[in-house]
Amino acid sequence: MKNPVGRPKILDRENLINIAYQEYWAHGITNVTLASIAKLANVSRPGIYKEFEDEDGLKSEVLKKYTYALKEHVLAQYKNSKDIRTLIYHLHSYIGFPQDRKIFKEIKNTPIFNAPKNPNGCLYEKAKIVKHLLNKKTIKEVNNFENYRKIVFTNYINRMQKYGEINKSLKPEDVYEYLAATLLMLQSLKNNGMIKEKIKIIINKALSAVLTPKYTLN
Repeated sequence: MKNPVGRPKILDRENLINIAYQEYWAHGITNVTLASIAKLANVSRPGIYKEFEDEDGLKSEVLKKYTYALKEHVLAQYKNSKDIRTLIYHLHSYIGFPQDRKIFKEIKNTPIFNAPKNPNGCLYEKAKIVKHLLNKKTIKEVNNFENYRKIVFTNYINRMQKYGEINKSLKPEDVYEYLAATLLMLQSLKNNGMIKEKIKIIINKALSAVLTPKYTLN
């Protein structure tokens, strides 16, 4: 039965978030207009404002969905890992090199992520790069995930130091900040079109600063 004339179309919140998720990840969270999302979702901009209060509300919900997937799939692999290759393979998979899935399961073709055809990196890292352009709610989601990731990574770094795989003279918190900066750098290099082979060389050089001498990365 058709809706009576004049009755507003019911907005599908989850569908709208999924469309925005795909667009933000593919093109960048600050490079997609609300009008284009409304058109793709076949809804009105006022309808989006009514559902999410503002564009910032939609962006924060999308980032919350993405970072939940990161927690469940990526960071979960670090929580009990006793292998430095979890970190190495993670960074190599980030730029598109296939890895041994027994050590690190990359996000490509992982249903929980539902990645667009050409994601060109990580939506979270893309959002961090333009954090100064984001608004309060979305910044809060960026910071919430950053705090959670820092705890997980720092615990992992502590274990790797005990196993002699990361230099024990370094403070775990400093190693984390260094690795977080490395991830941002990788995303920036991808954004600027550097080929993955060159980025891999940079990754290996960066990791050599924190790994113990027994590891030689090619």
